[in-house]
Amino acid sequence: MKSWLESLLIALSMYSAIPVKCLNWTEKNLRNAMVFFPLVGLLCGVGLWLVWLVCGLLHVSSVLFGVLAVASGVLITGGIHLDGFCDTADALYSRRPQEEKLRILKDPNCGPFAVFSVILVLLVSFGSYVQLYQTQGRNVVWLLAGGFLLTRCLSGIAVTTLPVAPTSSLVKTFGENAGKYVRVLLLIEYGITGLLLVWFWGWLAVVLVWLGLFAFWGCSHMAKKQFGGITGDLAGFFLVLSETVYLLGAALLGGVLA
Repeated sequence: MKSWLESLLIALSMYSAIPVKCLNWTEKNLRNAMVFFPLVGLLCGVGLWLVWLVCGLLHVSSVLFGVLAVASGVLITGGIHLDGFCDTADALYSRRPQEEKLRILKDPNCGPFAVFSVILVLLVSFGSYVQLYQTQGRNVVWLLAGGFLLTRCLSGIAVTTLPVAPTSSLVKTFGENAGKYVRVLLLIEYGITGLLLVWFWGWLAVVLVWLGLFAFWGCSHMAKKQFGGITGDLAGFFLVLSETVYLLGAALLGGVLA
């Protein structure tokens, strides 16, 4: 039980900005930490619900809500996935050979492709939140929270399933240490969450779940073809992209399928 608690603290310290500390970074704890990765998505959903509640009480505009909604996700996660997204965008859109892309991936400097890409993603997220705030009730937050959880399940499954890129360090540690039961637990979490979403949201949830799977397939294919496998930055890229696709799908289809 103590080991699982330590794994939870590792997951929170790595994938969120919540101030927790775990000094016992053993191989077993690292292996189990991935199981708790989706919990950060649930925390993002809670943060979004609080933002929606406060904005409703204060009667703020949908534009301000959109800004605060985007900011809440960044603040809760510490922007760790956006960092990976930016690094991957620089490497991917450089159109260089694989070895050069892997070098760019590890470069801490931010290039123009990263800037363009992250601005586009944040604009799409902002517009989607504005649309949802104008057309949906606060309960839609739990549909989005389910998406935050699903995409983290898929990201964890990718880390424990796909081949590891030659220069990867963090994902290599998780990929080698993450046993088959970790992958199974993530699949169970994904299945339960998906079924609950479909139960409460019907066809809208079905479409959104399939959009997430399509993004998973596309990013997995890209990672193997362009980089020779997955890295921590690529896992962040996949998470940001799939969350944005899920959010945009909810905004576009919410009024039709909900």
